[in-house]
Parts: sequence; C-alpha cells; structure tokens
Amino acid sequence: MVMSIDDAKFKRLLTQVSEVGRLYDGAVFIGGIAVYMHAMNHGPTSGLAEMTHDADFYISLASLSDLREIEELVQNSRLSKHEFQRNEFSFDVYAERLSSLPVPYDVVAAHAVEYDGVHVAALEELLVLKLEAAADRHASMHGRKDAKDVIRILLLAGDEEYAFDAERAVAYMKPAHFERLERIVDGPEFMGMAQGNAKLAKMMRSEVVGIFQQIAKAYDADNSPQP
Repeated sequence: MVMSIDDAKFKRLLTQVSEVGRLYDGAVFIGGIAVYMHAMNHGPTSGLAEMTHDADFYISLASLSDLREIEELVQNSRLSKHEFQRNEFSFDVYAERLSSLPVPYDVVAAHAVEYDGVHVAALEELLVLKLEAAADRHASMHGRKDAKDVIRILLLAGDEEYAFDAERAVAYMKPAHFERLERIVDGPEFMGMAQGNAKLAKMMRSEVVGIFQQIAKAYDADNSPQP
C-alpha cells in the first residue's frame, strides 16, 4: 500500500529539491516530482498535481563527481542508479552513461524546463521515462501511481500552454512503452483520479485519447518500413 504524505512534509521535500537543483549544475528532475512541478506551474492543470515521497534526478558524469564529494552516495547496481539521504528524504540519482534509462541524459538536459531555478524533464522525455517505470512495475502499487502519472502527463500535454511535440515523444519509445501506453489509456485509473465522478472521468479519458492519437500517429510513422 502507498503511504500518504502530509502537506508540511511535502513542502520540506520541495525545499530539498530546490536546494539540490541549485547546488548541482545539470541536475534534471524526473519521475513523480517532475510531473508535480509541471502540473503546479500550469494553472489549468494544477488540480492534477499529486504529492510524492521522494525525488529522482538525472545528472551528468561531471556533476556526479561533485555530488560524491558532498553526499554519501550508495550505488544500486541492480537498478543502475545511486541513492542518498538528505535530511529525511531519499534521492535517486541516475547518471549520464551509467544508468539504463531509455532517454540519453544529453537529450533530457537539452529540452529541460526550468521552474524557479529547478530543471525538470520536458513532458516528451518524461513520458518515455514514466512509461519505462510503468512497464517495469505495472503489477504493483507503484505501477498504479506510474499509470496515473502517465495520464497526468498526457493531460498536461493537451494544455494549450504547452506545445507538445508528439514526434519528439516517440523518438525513444520502444514497443513495450507503446504497449503500456495503450493499456493505460484503455485502463481503469481515470475513475479513481476523478474521485468517482463518471462525467469527469469520461472527459479526462477523451482528452487523453486525443493526445494518444497524436502520439500513435507519430509512433507509426517513426516505425514504418523505410523505402
């Protein structure tokens, strides 16, 4: 079962995220914290934001060396990442060329979006990273959170303030990612996100299907046989 987090604790996490983001040049936040920051910084979608317990970020090899000098890093070889504790919070660190993330660090960094001095992965790259997580742990409670985050990303992508690039979103999308995306779009999570409001759930699904169709068209074009 996913544990809840109170507002005060989450605010402390955001403070730590802000400090880490400013302290380590090139750090780009990914995962649930990135989804939250996108949602909170776009007025029409702020209601989609969901608090999270920890924070993940992608970093260059040069910055990883700086990080080692300040934080007590623990290597997790199985998941191709490093971890450290900062006050009461856990941070997962994915390093350039050392991680198994499907989108290269330089691509994520090149398109990163900045909110109050903190860089987060753009929706296009964040979608693929979230689909990777969703595919890996779809049968768990974490997988359900991943599925909801994918839906949030798609709803954010439909916001008129965000010029979502479907072709960029599929550049690193593998068949397993696209299959998981299809399952999420057809799945049951909308009703829970709409808190049982069937009309709202139907409207959310309709918006998501619209963005999914753009992605599917770009995916088919990207994977069609070349002449």
